[in-house]
Amino acid sequence: MSKQDIVRKPGWLVAVVIAVAVVAVFAAVRRNSDNPEQASVAPLENLASLESIVNSRKTWDVPFPSWTGKKAPDFSVKSLDGQVHRLSDYSGKNVLVVFWATWCPACKAEIPDLIELRKQYTEDELAILAISNESPEDLKAFVDNQQINYSVASLGGRPLPAPFSGVSSIPTTFFISPDGTIKLTALGLVSLEESRAILQAER
Repeated sequence: MSKQDIVRKPGWLVAVVIAVAVVAVFAAVRRNSDNPEQASVAPLENLASLESIVNSRKTWDVPFPSWTGKKAPDFSVKSLDGQVHRLSDYSGKNVLVVFWATWCPACKAEIPDLIELRKQYTEDELAILAISNESPEDLKAFVDNQQINYSVASLGGRPLPAPFSGVSSIPTTFFISPDGTIKLTALGLVSLEESRAILQAER
C-alpha cells in the first residue's frame, strides 16, 4: 500500500460518516412530520383547557373575569329580520354574543371568521348573535354587502343587564355554554381557530 493510499483513506471515511449522518437527520425529520402527535407545538384546537387558550392569546383580552362560570342574565333583542331573540331560547346550545359596529376595524376583520364559524356548526350546536347600537337601516346595508349569515340585532338604546351593559369597547364576545353559563369573554379580535378552540375546550 502506497503512502498516497494511506493519506486518502481518512478522507473517504469522513465522507461516508457525513453521508450517514445526513441520512439519519433526514429520516428523523420525516418521521416527525409524519407523526403530528410528536410535534412540539400542538394545534390550538387540541389545547385541553380554557386557561391554555387564554395564556396563548395575542389579539384579545379577558374582560369581566368575575362573570366566568356564572349564569348569563337573560335578555331579548330584535334582529334585522324582525325576529325576537331571547338568550334563554338558546338553552342547550353554545352561544356567541358579539358586540360590534360597522365602523370598527377589528369588528370588520372578525366578520369573515364569524361567517365561516356559522358554516361549520349547525343551528342546533351554535347560535351567533351580533349586537350593535347602530340603526337597523345602516346595519341592513352593511350586512347585505358583507353577506353576513348570522343573526344581527340593533340594540336601539335599549338597556341590557350586567355584564352586557358594561361593554365599553368592541368587539367584545361572550362565549356562553349550553348550560347558560358564561364560559369566557373576549375583548378584541378572536380568530376562527381560537373561537373553535374555546367552544371545544374543557373548563
